[in-house]
Amino acid sequence: MDSNYINEINNIILEKDKDKILQFHPYEIGKALINASTDHKQLMFELMSPEEFSDIFSYLELEDKLLLMDDMRPRYIVEVIQELDIDEAVDVMLELPEEERAGYLKLMSKEHQDRIRSLFAYKEDSAGSIMTTDYIEVAVQSTVEQAMKILIKDAVLAESINTIFITDKRNTLVGTLSLKELIISRKGQQIKDLMTERVISIQASQDQEDVARIFKDYDLTELPVVDSKHRLIGLITIDDIVDVIDEEAIEDYSKFAGVSDVEFDNRRETVWSSAKKRLPWLLILSVLGFITSTIIAQYEYTLSTLPTIALFMPMILGMAGNTGTQSLAVTVRGLNDKEFSTFSDIKRHLLRELGTGILNGIIIGVIVFFVTGLFLHLTNAPHAFTITQVVSLSLMVSLTVATFSGAIIPILIDSVNIDPAVASGPFVTMLIDILALTVYFSLATILIINTL
Repeated sequence: MDSNYINEINNIILEKDKDKILQFHPYEIGKALINASTDHKQLMFELMSPEEFSDIFSYLELEDKLLLMDDMRPRYIVEVIQELDIDEAVDVMLELPEEERAGYLKLMSKEHQDRIRSLFAYKEDSAGSIMTTDYIEVAVQSTVEQAMKILIKDAVLAESINTIFITDKRNTLVGTLSLKELIISRKGQQIKDLMTERVISIQASQDQEDVARIFKDYDLTELPVVDSKHRLIGLITIDDIVDVIDEEAIEDYSKFAGVSDVEFDNRRETVWSSAKKRLPWLLILSVLGFITSTIIAQYEYTLSTLPTIALFMPMILGMAGNTGTQSLAVTVRGLNDKEFSTFSDIKRHLLRELGTGILNGIIIGVIVFFVTGLFLHLTNAPHAFTITQVVSLSLMVSLTVATFSGAIIPILIDSVNIDPAVASGPFVTMLIDILALTVYFSLATILIINTL
């Protein structure tokens, strides 16, 4: 956002002109407030009623919400939370320390306490944890007039009125009706004659990634949540799914980068907490690093006899690691999108990656053959032509093996029900380093040292 907005809003806060402030978008007001001084924040809380401020509050990221709450009075916090959509209120409450959460719950109305506690029961990252219980529900035996009255009465609290959900006497979800269909229907018509009986729904226990995939596959804007008996218990809207997609992308990227904990707050992060999150993978990689050192030690005679070959180690390791990581990224994305649902899909992907590795290996190998040959010729290095052959062949083999490894490793890990993102870049790169070094020194020993 343009910093001029921030300065302008903060100046208006000092003027205590609420009407002028509310002319800005809630997102802009929230961002200005996050960057404001404590005095500015206090003025804002005095100017805005909890109902007015909840609209601004809802546009903030979760960490920014918690930051602002540090400057609010407990009663004001409770009133703001009670004005939020129920799923958003639960997200905020779950981020609070247990004692603080219990204190706020005591200050809430009995209705809000019960609704929020009912959603606490759902597992984190499940459909139930992101759903709202504010939706339009109409009985299947209703008429159009009765349905319209329910819509008008409940529309104020409902998170979405685009779809009306139809249930029977047991609260089983039996159909849906769009707002447009209800508006254009004729007086006296029965809801059961207008509704769509084929309903796409999801159970509360299912993972939020599954929910996001259904939204994508069916191009949905909202999705009903049901229990094991297909009774309607909630609704997930597209704005919740946008947050889920963002969260899952950050989580996968963090795992891919070898970071053990994806939770990160730039304002509160300490050196120790940041180091602790990165330490596990670094320890694992340091152990694997000893394997690399052992391989080099096994070829000590080769290195001492022909030190020139050490010049090309960084290039071979770097290119093999890079192509392996590229293949890994493509494969992990495919696994997350459920693109490899059958053996033929996996086979096609592995053959394509193998072919890509071979083709890239040949092209790069040929280019490097001429460049390396020219370099060694100009430096009058001994065994120049043979070294050139070794480097080129090593690149061809290493790029092929690295590309194939980057594809097959996450698939193997996924087959044993482990998150494929755990096969992170650093881990795969280290394995590829081991393979590349073995190939390089083996070829150097066979083609050069054994012929001396």
